Amino acid sequence: MPPSPKTPPQEILSICKKYFIIGCFFLPWLWVVNVVYMWPLIKRQDIGAQIKKYLYLSIFGAILWLIILTTWLSIFVTNRIEWGQFADSISVAIPKGV
Repeated sequence: MPPSPKTPPQEILSICKKYFIIGCFFLPWLWVVNVVYMWPLIKRQDIGAQIKKYLYLSIFGAILWLIILTTWLSIFVTNRIEWGQFADSISVAIPKGV
């Protein structure tokens, strides 16, 4: 639920900063939450310009994380058999019969 219209601008900015910083510690879903919850507040005159940079950085970070994760998954899935024991050691669930 986005902050209410009565929430002070400095508190909104603080929340937005915290979500961005915590997202940098390998929690990229917080960047998505940050954008979804704070995006309607860009239109507010008192806080919109200040939170815009954190929202754009959150969007960029979430897209970059998605690209990295997708690339790693495609490389791992296509090469798992050739990597042998190493692939089994980094797998969370080892498929049976392979």
